Amino acid sequence: MFVSTESAVRKGMVYLVGAGPGDPGLLTVRALELLRAAEVVAYDELVSQAILSLAWPEAELLPVGRRHGTGETPYRLHPEVLARAKAGYTVVRLKAGDPLIFGRGGEEAEELAESGIPCTIVPGISAALGAAAYAGIPLTHRLHSSDVTFLSGHAVEGSQSLTDWSKAASGKGTLVLFMAARKLSANLQRLIQAGRSAETPAAYIASATTPKQKVIVGTLATLPDKIRDVDLTIPALVIVGDVVGLRKRIAWFERRLLAGRRLLVARARPGRSAIAAELRALGAEVLEIPEVEAVSLKERSPIDAALARLHEFRGIVFGCAAGVDAVVSQIPSFDIPVIAVGVAAAQALSRHGITSVVCVRGACQEALDEHSVLFQKGPFLLVMAEDGRPNLRNELIRIGAEVEAVAAYRYVHRMPTFPLPPIDLVVLPSSSAARTVLSGDFGKALLGLPMAAIGPQTEAAACQCGAQSVVVAEEDSVASLVSRAVSMMGAL
Repeated sequence: MFVSTESAVRKGMVYLVGAGPGDPGLLTVRALELLRAAEVVAYDELVSQAILSLAWPEAELLPVGRRHGTGETPYRLHPEVLARAKAGYTVVRLKAGDPLIFGRGGEEAEELAESGIPCTIVPGISAALGAAAYAGIPLTHRLHSSDVTFLSGHAVEGSQSLTDWSKAASGKGTLVLFMAARKLSANLQRLIQAGRSAETPAAYIASATTPKQKVIVGTLATLPDKIRDVDLTIPALVIVGDVVGLRKRIAWFERRLLAGRRLLVARARPGRSAIAAELRALGAEVLEIPEVEAVSLKERSPIDAALARLHEFRGIVFGCAAGVDAVVSQIPSFDIPVIAVGVAAAQALSRHGITSVVCVRGACQEALDEHSVLFQKGPFLLVMAEDGRPNLRNELIRIGAEVEAVAAYRYVHRMPTFPLPPIDLVVLPSSSAARTVLSGDFGKALLGLPMAAIGPQTEAAACQCGAQSVVVAEEDSVASLVSRAVSMMGAL
């Protein structure tokens, strides 16, 4: 049982937050803000690990949800959530879809109000909206349906909800059946008995908005047989109505260039990966490995000493966002030129209100050559990780820069402990990422897979680790690497 001694000091707060239908990209901006700030995240079983990974690293992750609506519970709000709120903690109660659509969010909000605990409700994209959009089925359409009704498939004989259910089914509008899989045959038969034609189109949508999404289309009469071999433990809903027939023309999710492909993007630095985002937008399931965290050095004297004599340098060079964060916490402004190498470093400087004099598009030879005149006016202070960016330092020296490289932080890499699913392609955005992922025991299982590398140095690093098949992008850029990955998947 959770116990806290802080209840007399702190006042708790609970946010009932919709996690959306599954795709982490469908989280609202507010939901993401709260996830990153909450001390406790109490989540439904249907909330994916991909979404939970966005929570504040020190937050307590508390599973409190149920599946299939089975079994009665003696509470409206889980007692562990209530205990943490009463202890003064900021709690995000993370609910699949929208908290107020078949999510019992209203009951939880009632109990919080009765307990005197402040509560804010943050809506999420409902599973119905997400499933319909990703299946290419408009819930309403000027020529087919002017209304839509959400129904629970848990309705039982003799209940008031079943009476309402049958009344709604007798119309002509679109119906969305939540939690309908286990009683699908009975539910669809009720629709026929209520007056719907047995030939009315119906779609069964499982794992909606995720890479595992599966859509099975039939009619009220044929759909039960079509899902006979489907795993009914996988969350699913059913859409009924003439609008289902539009899927043939509209379906977009399965038609994306990399739909059905699983790619591993190697990582060496923390933060959002532009390459991973581009690949996901093209339909790929993307594993970003390893998890990377930037942490402060226990011994800061070298970087502190360098910053104390910052006036001696012609400029300060940042190669990533972590370096910016580490230095700006000590020196919030600069009296010397600031150079950002790469978009991430430039964006980090912008977040801190610092405008870089120069933004170099990348650390490759061609990008640095564009600014060779500037870098010959050294010396420059290069802020880097404890073991990071040797190629950047070497390239700066190659173009004639006088560089003093000083570590301000270090990276902690966490490799997965679970077996990897089958991978179609390994994407290598940098030589350091290649070495991080392909070295050691973890990398041995990847060496025989096809790989796409961003440049010759990255290719060389991969081959040194034992990679057997590496193809280099035409240019040292995110767009070129993504294009190479797409072409390789097409060839395979």
